Amino acid sequence: MQKNRNVIFKLFRDANLKLYNSSIKTPAYLDLEEYFPEYKILEENWLDIKKEIERVIDSGKTLPKFHEIDDGQEYISDNDGLSWHLLNLLLYTMWHKKNAELCPITTSLLKKIKSVKSAYFSILEPGKHIPPHKGPYKGIIRYQLAISVPKKGECKILVDGKPYFWKEGKSVLFDDTYTHEVVNSTSEYRIALLLDVKRNMPGFFMRQYDSFVFRLIQFLVILNNTFSKSKV
Repeated sequence: MQKNRNVIFKLFRDANLKLYNSSIKTPAYLDLEEYFPEYKILEENWLDIKKEIERVIDSGKTLPKFHEIDDGQEYISDNDGLSWHLLNLLLYTMWHKKNAELCPITTSLLKKIKSVKSAYFSILEPGKHIPPHKGPYKGIIRYQLAISVPKKGECKILVDGKPYFWKEGKSVLFDDTYTHEVVNSTSEYRIALLLDVKRNMPGFFMRQYDSFVFRLIQFLVILNNTFSKSKV
C-alpha cells in the first residue's frame, strides 16, 4: 500500500511541477528582501522564539517524528534510525490551537504575516541526515530561521547541490521543489523555525490552478488526520 502511495505521489508531483515550471522560473535560493521582506520581524524576535521552543522541549513533552505525522515521509524521516521531530503550529492556513498555545509569542508574530500558510519547528537529532528529496508544490516558498545551530561539525542544507550553513538568528529562503537534503553530522541538536510562504502566481490560469491545488492539499491534511497526529 505504502509503495503504491509513493508511486502515485511521485507521478502527481512530477506532472504538477511540470505545469508550474512552465510559468515560474526562480533560482534555488531566493532573495529575502524581494520575496519575503517580513522576515525581519522574525529575526528581530528570534531570541524570544528560541526561548519558547526550548521551554517546550525542556518540559519533557514528546514531539512527534515527521513520519509519525505523515507515513508517506518515512523515506526521508525514518531512513537512518535517527529522529526528525516537528512541532506543527499552522498547517495550510489551519492553526493547531493546542500546539500554538505552547508558543504564544511565535504565534502572535506569525499571525501578523498574511503570506505564511504553514509553520512548524524542526528539530534534528545529532547525526541526522535527511536524504535528497523535493517538494511537490511550487505554490509556496520555504523559509527557515535558524534557532539553535551546532557550534562544531558540519550542519548544513544543500539545495540544488548548493550548500548553506545555518547561523543562529539568521534566515534563508529557498524553492523546495529543487532537490535538497540536510546534513547534521554533529553531536548536537539543530532547531529551526520553518515556514511555507505563499508565492505570487503569474496570470489568471495559474492563479486559479494554484488555488485548486492549495485547497486539495488542505483536504489531504484533514483526511490524513494530521492535526491529531501532530498533538504533543
